[in-house]
Amino acid sequence: MPAIRLPHATLLATLLVTVATPSCATEHESDAPHVTPFIIVGGVANDDSAQGRGAEFLQNANGLFNVHSDAGGAHSHGGSFRRGLNLQTLEAGLHAHAPGWGEAGLRLSSDGHHVELEDAWLRSRVLPGGLQAQGGRFFSAIGLQNDLHPHAWAFVDQALPYQLLLAGGLRGDGAQLAVLAQQAGPWRLRLGAEAFQSDNAAVAAQTGPVSGYVTSTGKTVSIPMRDSAAWPQVWTAFAKAEWMPAEGQSLSGGLATVRGRQHQELHSYHPGINDADHALQGSTRTDVVSLGWQAEGAGDQGAGDVQLTAEYFRQTKDLQLTYHDTKPWNIGMPRQLRIDGYALQALYGSAPRWQLGVRVDSVGNVHEAVRSASPVFCAPPYQTLRCPRQTSAFDALQRASLVATWDLDSHQRLRVQLSRARVPVAEDVNGDGRLDAVRKGFNQVFLQYQLSFGGQHTHAH
Repeated sequence: MPAIRLPHATLLATLLVTVATPSCATEHESDAPHVTPFIIVGGVANDDSAQGRGAEFLQNANGLFNVHSDAGGAHSHGGSFRRGLNLQTLEAGLHAHAPGWGEAGLRLSSDGHHVELEDAWLRSRVLPGGLQAQGGRFFSAIGLQNDLHPHAWAFVDQALPYQLLLAGGLRGDGAQLAVLAQQAGPWRLRLGAEAFQSDNAAVAAQTGPVSGYVTSTGKTVSIPMRDSAAWPQVWTAFAKAEWMPAEGQSLSGGLATVRGRQHQELHSYHPGINDADHALQGSTRTDVVSLGWQAEGAGDQGAGDVQLTAEYFRQTKDLQLTYHDTKPWNIGMPRQLRIDGYALQALYGSAPRWQLGVRVDSVGNVHEAVRSASPVFCAPPYQTLRCPRQTSAFDALQRASLVATWDLDSHQRLRVQLSRARVPVAEDVNGDGRLDAVRKGFNQVFLQYQLSFGGQHTHAH
């Protein structure tokens, strides 16, 4: 969908204080088909102890894909904020529900400057054997949070693995087939698979052939890359199980895998990461393990509710060098990039309409690049030797956050979040004009106000 520009003055008038919805609306129980429109507005006031560069440091941590990938396609999904006032959510759409048949959703979103088709999908519930089929543009059902829109997050921003290993969330144009099996007793099991056309910058970035690229050394070159892969570019498979050991309690677990058939990255010089511009292409694999436990409290309006979740991500990119600015003899060398991440989260309803939470998230505790033996000979004077296997390790990005949320009423929410992060960043430490890799610790504070009009669709998981 073409981008539609909105006047900046309109944004400021709309968002003197920023806004979104307090929770996902429950699905309408009427037996008659119905269509529910909704408008969601949301935003964040943000500051930090890093002279306003905290969000930049998080998004550009050394060695993560979006530091040096010039491939587009990342969907930030409201996870990155500038210092000051930010529009996080401006969404409008429709949710249609036909009992016994299926449902459909349409959502437009804006960052205050452009409007895009966030999702548009149709889900059928009339297939035999408990099968469900979904098609259109939608967010994948992998993990616990991938298909949650910003208004449904328990914290102001996304957990780091979703921001950095899935580029803000895996979305695409495609289809999903799932089956829901309810066994005897308190068990439920959901199995599914998806096929997407997606240019997600973390797992399926598509640059295609590049011409007129200016390298860090001032050269203008053309870089050979394959054209975009045919549909589907991304496959997923997931399994989700839920067990209800007692009334008001549930224990859940999930496994998911994401396979990117074609992924391309264009890297520029970056301190501590790579010594020259180069290009890579190949395939990706991302595996996710999820666990959760929740219990309903005895109080009203969420008082006493407890929710614990844990997720672990492991991502591997099997790539091949297609261009190197200073070592062209390395072209053809295979490289494997490995990185992991996790998010631990606890939420507690401390009083009616009040929720307190803590989250610890990290990316890069396993963070390494493996250069395998090259199919071509190494540089002179070692023409008779093949390149050795070499592994480079990089630092992790770590963060801890506290959040307090107040649901003023069924349409409004006020939230404050404090975060402490330690991030590897690039700085000229000794004044020699060359960037060095250093670790920075800084604090962030967020104030969020959310508002919703009408209803909105429930999320698949």
